[in-house]
Amino acid sequence: MPPQLSEAEVAEGAYRPDSEYGVYTHQTATNPSSNNDNRIDVLLFDLDGTLYDNACGYEDEIHSNIFKFMVESKGGKFDAITTLQEAQTTWQPIFEKYNLTKRGLIGEGYFFDSKYYDTFIRKGASKYISADADLRSFLQSIPSRMKKVVFTNAPESSANEILELLGVRDLFDDVLGTDFMGSKYCKPEKEAFYKVLQHLKVTPAEYHRVCYFEDSFKNLKAGKMLGFRTVFVMSNTLVNEGSSTQELEAEQFDAIIHGKVGITLKEIMPELWES
Repeated sequence: MPPQLSEAEVAEGAYRPDSEYGVYTHQTATNPSSNNDNRIDVLLFDLDGTLYDNACGYEDEIHSNIFKFMVESKGGKFDAITTLQEAQTTWQPIFEKYNLTKRGLIGEGYFFDSKYYDTFIRKGASKYISADADLRSFLQSIPSRMKKVVFTNAPESSANEILELLGVRDLFDDVLGTDFMGSKYCKPEKEAFYKVLQHLKVTPAEYHRVCYFEDSFKNLKAGKMLGFRTVFVMSNTLVNEGSSTQELEAEQFDAIIHGKVGITLKEIMPELWES
């Protein structure tokens, strides 16, 4: 973890080195207007509930698959889980603690095949997700100089499948998921963001040139703390995470949209289309 700054250092906008990732971490969000610099160079997109609408039903399918996996798995701590209700009851505190089910199960001493788990819980996407011409048009309308990256807590295999189903995989420069992150970190932990930023060669002085699209309040809040421009995608994720519309309004993200990202942003954030 990066060393904590004193109140005086925070007030001065001080930086401290993060030895693990070789980057400098800023403790307060950068305000682009203070630099008179609204240029955006990197578009960082969440996947589920951001590039497609959570209301399509795939999120419910994933949760159902998780609970089935926990019931059907045999050996060790899995033997104590015999019903879907027991699986859900066991899962809830694990997810709240670890922010990622697979990571949480491993951390709590459950043993299973990681690749099989990924395939099992993320199956069924083609039943809910199909080519999205509007999404493709939106992504193509943005100047090509901006790097477009998917940053997700899902495995890359699933992320790439979904992007292919949406018909937009060719429009993204990179897809960073759980294979890239490993089992140590995930969103919304700062270390996960630092690893992505280092990979993309974004320096602390350029954090405000990243625009981050998310349907998770806690994840987007973490991005804002780093100085990212922020676009919140409104869905049932807000309530499911235990957050409120009052908290959302108080956070003052750059933009709030409904359902999934799209061309409606052009009026709210015209800087996304600056060549």
